[in-house]
Amino acid sequence: MKDKLYDVCQNNNISLSSGQLEQFEKFYNYMLEMNQVMNLTSITDEDEVILKHFFDSMSLVNYYEVKNGSRVIDVGTGAGFPGIPLAILLPDVHFTLMDSLNKRILFLKDVVKKCGLNNVECIHSRAEELAKDMDYREQYNLCVSRAVANLSVLLEYCIPFIKKGGSFISYKSVASDDELAESKNAQNKLCCKLKQNIAFELPDTDIHRNFLIFEKFDKTADKYPRNNGIPRKKPL
Repeated sequence: MKDKLYDVCQNNNISLSSGQLEQFEKFYNYMLEMNQVMNLTSITDEDEVILKHFFDSMSLVNYYEVKNGSRVIDVGTGAGFPGIPLAILLPDVHFTLMDSLNKRILFLKDVVKKCGLNNVECIHSRAEELAKDMDYREQYNLCVSRAVANLSVLLEYCIPFIKKGGSFISYKSVASDDELAESKNAQNKLCCKLKQNIAFELPDTDIHRNFLIFEKFDKTADKYPRNNGIPRKKPL
């Protein structure tokens, strides 16, 4: 597993040390073990995990500079993607991994211990609640999310965590023009704008990916995000 991951990354401008490869192997093995008792991922084949979870998560650094010392929050992290791979790759960046399902957070806390990740905290919460906590609201340089949700909904969940001048990056398998157009109202109300739409393919495949990079140009109004469930039921 380590050799395959090393080769994929090395051939695509990402360098991993032997210690980082060891961390990825521990993460992979524990994820497979726990996937037998809880629903973490439908992707378990080694090659597919390397490409569709690990490399996909890390590929961001080829398009966006995450500066040392910055704070990053992964909203709706699920089984830890993209947060855990990015945290392994970027040990000098602080990561907060947030998910609304506590058993996933307990799993991730175990991953953090097993992999010796000193730059990660895992929080059980909903975005609507944590974004109202002043210890987290507008405290981050960057927010990332691979969660599957309507873009307008994701913006309302994620933008409140970011400092003015910071960025939100949505990992999308498809970025439709319609979805982007429909998010214009949310962008206006949340004081952010689409800065870049980066389309690429995973190595040696025809699997399409997009990074939608939004820049926050002003503070978020206190009323956002709205109360639990409302962003999904009534997108901005």
